[in-house]
Amino acid sequence: MKYRYLSHILDKEVPIYGGSVSIDIKRVRSIANGDSANIYQFSIENHWGTHIDAPNHFFEKGEKISGYPASSCFFKLPEVIQITLTPSEILNCGKWIEDINPQSDILLFQSGWTKFRGEKVYAFNNPEIHPDAGFYLRKNYPNLRAIGIDWISISSYQNRSLGRKSHQAFLNPEGKNNPILIIEDMDLSFDLATLREVVVSPLRVEGIDSAPCTVIGIFND
Repeated sequence: MKYRYLSHILDKEVPIYGGSVSIDIKRVRSIANGDSANIYQFSIENHWGTHIDAPNHFFEKGEKISGYPASSCFFKLPEVIQITLTPSEILNCGKWIEDINPQSDILLFQSGWTKFRGEKVYAFNNPEIHPDAGFYLRKNYPNLRAIGIDWISISSYQNRSLGRKSHQAFLNPEGKNNPILIIEDMDLSFDLATLREVVVSPLRVEGIDSAPCTVIGIFND
């Protein structure tokens, strides 16, 4: 078996929805300066970098990411959807959604958009998933617990009102079957043909809706 990160490392410069930010990383203690250990301090928002959206992101009574059990971090039946998406394109229902394995517990959308990460188009003209696709997935694939995308957000920055509805379609705690969690800004820039399992490890912080996460793929080769 082989293991690979499917999440981006948090660097000083991070693309975010509608722009980019610089993470302020400060050295608090330094061995080079005579301290006994190295210690750093940094501050980020919880939707920067690869992160996972939980229902509380859009629903006040929805579950927060810290409320999910450890067992929810493991996905044994991942499925990869290879798809080509143009800037600001809206992905709706189509043949791709009808051919999904009903046993799949996570869908990874491999669009090739990782190559645009760091460019303006990545943050301002990203593709979008239509709310109808979210409704369809929840209704027809009850085993599906999460989706992951290799672009900045399922909401296009050029169509934010529709994007809010898209998030709500996936995350509504009162919708059909269980909410489907959303992992955004993943690194899916390599061959996923032998992917067998996915592990998603959110940063556990009490009180916040969603969280940055580390995602690891387990491969047969």
